[in-house]
Amino acid sequence: MFRGAPLTILFVLAALTGHVSSFSLHQNVPSRNSLTQLSLKSDKGCAAVPYNKKKVAVFGVGGYMGSTIFGFLQRASQIYGYGVKDGSFPRAIGASSIAGGELNKTLLRTFKLAFAGENLIRLTNMQDVDGIAERIREIDAVVLGTVYQLEQRPVTGGTYDKTPNCKTQEFYLDEKYAANPSPENDDLDFHLNLFQNSLDACKKADIKHVVVVETPATQSSKPFAQILDKAKIPFTYIRANGELVKTKIYTFEDGLQCDMNLEGFSLPEGFVEKVDYNAGDWSSSFEEETKKSKGDESNLIAREDLAAVAVQSLMTLDWTRSRCIAVSSNGSLASDSEEDDGVYKPPTILKSDRDWCINSGILAEKLTNID
Repeated sequence: MFRGAPLTILFVLAALTGHVSSFSLHQNVPSRNSLTQLSLKSDKGCAAVPYNKKKVAVFGVGGYMGSTIFGFLQRASQIYGYGVKDGSFPRAIGASSIAGGELNKTLLRTFKLAFAGENLIRLTNMQDVDGIAERIREIDAVVLGTVYQLEQRPVTGGTYDKTPNCKTQEFYLDEKYAANPSPENDDLDFHLNLFQNSLDACKKADIKHVVVVETPATQSSKPFAQILDKAKIPFTYIRANGELVKTKIYTFEDGLQCDMNLEGFSLPEGFVEKVDYNAGDWSSSFEEETKKSKGDESNLIAREDLAAVAVQSLMTLDWTRSRCIAVSSNGSLASDSEEDDGVYKPPTILKSDRDWCINSGILAEKLTNID
């Protein structure tokens, strides 16, 4: 029923019960002056009921993408209106103490002296489903990666070590600067097992929604899509359809860097149970309709922007639905001083104490078209 055609019946069902959409951040964008703490009545995620704050965990926080997502969530938790729980949350999941160290390097530099104490960090053996589930027991939503960067590290004493020389594979969401990757375990089977264990733990812990960020090392979304479908946890699957780049000097006050295009669709309710549907079938249509175009020099996507999409999706999109989002770029986001009339206007000073990420209101407005 769904297999074998680029424009599958799955897309028809999505169009009838959800949305298939493509849009740019410059389409009907409100003025940047009006984007401070933009409140959208159409929010269906955790920002829809901001006083009912949700607890979020991020896996692979030792990587730059993981630590940036954590930093954005930590900022959002400290500002009322976004529905993200503070206190002992968000929660950082890693395999060794290096994860917390790398996380705090990013928080210190990018989020203006922010810090994640031991109460926010949970170290776990990623081969132990019950152990993972215990560390996300009270969590509402998690952020995962597909293919992580791996690095062999000593197991931190007093955690899950069995001997003084125990080793583990630290996993970084996207990548860590100056990492020493572990090629001996860096194969697809290892990453699929890691992904399977994470989702099995999410099921045991009664996680309500999973955000999956497809990393650049991922060759195909299909095997991860199959595991997602079998888990039967509502998800948001995000992929970059361009080359990911890291902004050389970045703080959250810089906000969004790119004029992003977002393409995506929501899957119909109960799609996994449809006749002749096989687990992961949606990924074939998703890849066909949103082919990667990494050769275009203008299609450079800031890693910080992709992290912002992951965080904003939790705030804006319905947690009871599953969906796919492809992100590409038209180049840099225009500034206030770049007006069509050619008259220079000094850039507006935006107050960063009101936003978890400057210009995130643009992203919130455009994500509503996905659902």
